[in-house]
This record gives sequence, structure tokens and C-alpha cells, in this order.
Amino acid sequence: ALFFFQELEESIMRERFRAQGKEVLPRDDAPREVSDPNIITPGTEFMEKLSAALEYYVRARLSSHPRWKDVKVILSDANVPGEGEHKIMSFIRAQRSMESYDPNTRHCLYGLDADLIMLALASHKVHFSILREARSKGKLPKKPYQFLNIWVLREYLELEMTIPGCKHDIDRLIDDFIFICFLTGNDFIPHIPSLEIHEYAVDLLIDVYKTMYKKMGGYIVDTDKIKDKHAAYVKISRLEKFLHELSLHEEKIFLKRYELREKLLRKIQRQAAEDEWNERNYEIVEESADVLEQECISVCTDDKPDVTENTLELKRDLKDNLRSKQDLFKNGSSKHDRIRLGLPGWKSRFYKEKFGAETSNEIGRLQTEMVQKYLEGLCWVLRYYFSDVPSWSWYYPFYYAPFASDLKHLSQFKISFTVDKPLRPFDQLMAVLPPERHLMCPSKMLQQINGL
Repeated sequence: ALFFFQELEESIMRERFRAQGKEVLPRDDAPREVSDPNIITPGTEFMEKLSAALEYYVRARLSSHPRWKDVKVILSDANVPGEGEHKIMSFIRAQRSMESYDPNTRHCLYGLDADLIMLALASHKVHFSILREARSKGKLPKKPYQFLNIWVLREYLELEMTIPGCKHDIDRLIDDFIFICFLTGNDFIPHIPSLEIHEYAVDLLIDVYKTMYKKMGGYIVDTDKIKDKHAAYVKISRLEKFLHELSLHEEKIFLKRYELREKLLRKIQRQAAEDEWNERNYEIVEESADVLEQECISVCTDDKPDVTENTLELKRDLKDNLRSKQDLFKNGSSKHDRIRLGLPGWKSRFYKEKFGAETSNEIGRLQTEMVQKYLEGLCWVLRYYFSDVPSWSWYYPFYYAPFASDLKHLSQFKISFTVDKPLRPFDQLMAVLPPERHLMCPSKMLQQINGL
């Protein structure tokens, strides 16, 4: 249903662009960043060639370009395990542990990933900036790049999270802020179902935190104990109190979301009916429109719009529209929605529809397992952000996170991770490559296979 909706939405928008006189490329010719996004996965022939090209480029610049003369370049390509931004942060942490480290060293990290903001905050380095490409609809902005200065963000967070009448440590407030934001989801664990960033979930988390700070008894995490193998870096009793307060908002959020989705669905249905009526009448004027279009092309060839730019604009607008509407088909209020979050009995319906759990015993066992794995996930991500990978083989095994109201009795779970080795590039490729893709693997990777 979601795929059909995407096709329909794109067709509607293409007709809208055409009516505005904006010519766009056919679907098959639309510009893409790469022909197959799987080629940028570690272990592919493309990534091996890229590594060789980067090494050649760096060596050539260091040997011939005067501005590179006193620059130290560290190349950590896809053959080195780990995500790029996390490898950079590990390097910065290693620098800080050296006696010769200058605390006034300034850092600048480039990238659009929101994780960079959290990682920069987690470093507690004041002189830290993130260089980002400016995003805007339509034409390119006058300044294509912008700096996000972490020291400014720290000041705003301090103002936002300060609890009246309480002495505070800004670094520990930021640590807690990073931790509670994990509940909105990231690359490793899904978001709590009632928390959506576009619904101001971060504002809610901050409000709940400030409300509960005194009742909790202080900060939730202690990163000074981040190396503790028994997860003592998270105060479980305080986290439980925070989650309980958060759960009190859960049903209200679902009910409000349900009402808004029903309203949006009715609007979409009306629009679809109008589009169907317009399509029936479109054929009547199609021939005359084609004639006018040909005349316009013959007279105004010098003013022909930039087709590629129009197509990219179409793709951006389509992505924005789908983002705002797609949850109608994922878990919203379509006519096939059997869960109806927020309405009486929603939780048992959720576990039945999503997991096939029928009885209360089955649901109870499932909830317990999900809560344990999610708590492990929170601890895993916390250590990953502030220290290093606690386990290369750990993963969250469910597509959905538990509800906030299910996250209780946390002290019964014992959290520990097995220190192991990362996957080799070819193994990682085989773990993530879709079955319908067949990519050539380089000779180095074939040697890995032969060595198994």
C-alpha cells in the first residue's frame, strides 16, 4: 500500500509541475546519487578502488601542494572497522589522553548526520564546530555551507535544562540530554512508539526530565563509570522514575495522533477524488495543451527551464510529502488499521498484529524480552558514544521498541556485553547485501573467502 501511495503521489506532483510549466525528466532518467547504493558498502570492488584513489590523492597532494606541506593526514577507509564519525571521535579521545595534548585545540567535523551533533556534545570539547551543507528548497542558498558551533548549543542547553533551585553540572546535564534523546531512535535502536521528533518529542523529554529531576534524586547517567562492565554508568532506579513519568503522556499522544491522522486521511481522500475527477476531464483538453506546449517550445527555446534542477526539486518535494503522510500506512488511521493506538485495547492489538502474540502469557514474555534488549541497547549506544564499541556482535533484534509504559522493573535485568572482533569488510557486505543484488568482489576479498 505504501509503494502504491508513493507512485500515486509522484504522479500527482509530476502533473502539478507540468501545469506550472516546469519540465522534469522521465522517472527512469531522474538523477540519482549512485546507480546502486549498495556499492558504497565495505567489501565491494568500488570501495577498494576508492581506497586506492584516496591514498594516491593524499600522497600526491602531500608531495606537491604547498598548502599540504605541514598538514598531517590520517586515512581511515572502509577497510578499517567502524563508522567514520565514530572513528574520528575515538581519535579525538585518544588525543585527549596524551600528556602533550593542548586543551585549546579546535576541532571541525564535516557531515550532515545528526549523530555528529550528539557526538560533539559527548566529547565535552568547547572548541568544536560542525561544518554542514545548508539546506533550502528551490535554488541554492547564497552561503552553501554553515557552521554549527557546539559551544553555542551548550549554552542553549544549559538555559533550557537548568532546574530552578538546583545546582547543576553542565557536562552531566548534557550527558543526560544525550541519553534521553536515544529514546527518539538512532541507527541502532528504534524510537519509543510515542516519541516522534517531528511531534516535538525532544521538548517533551526535556520537560519530563526537569519535572522529575528532584524526584529522581539527580542525574541518570555517570560517564565516569562508562568502562564498568555491569552498566553502573546508568542509574536504573532514576531511569525508571523518568520513564514512568514519560509513560503518563503515552495514551494522550496516541489519541491525538489518531485524531490528526483521521483528519489527514479524510483530506487525502477528498484530494484523491478531486484528482480522479480532474483526470477524467484532462483528456478533453490534452490535445490543445500539447499544441500550446509545442508553440511555447518553438517561441521560447532560450527560456527553457533547467530540467535537472526541476527534477531535483520534484524529488525533494516528494520526499517531504511522503515523510508527512507515510505513517498513515505504517501505523496510522487507514481503513486497514487494526491496531488503533490509543483506543481501548490498543496494546494487546499491537502485539497481536506485529508479533502474533495471542495470549497474555505470550505478550508478557515478549514484553520482557523487548524491554531487556532495549535496555541493553540504551547501554550499548551510551558506551558507543562516550567510549568505544562494547560489542561488535550485539544488535537489537526487534523492528519496534517497547512502549514507554512497558519499560519498568528494569533492575531485574543484568546488562553485560561480550567483547569480540568486528566483521571483515567482505563478511559485512554479505550480512547486509540484499539477495537480488550481485556485486563483483575484489581479489583481496576472494582471498579472505579462501582463507575461511
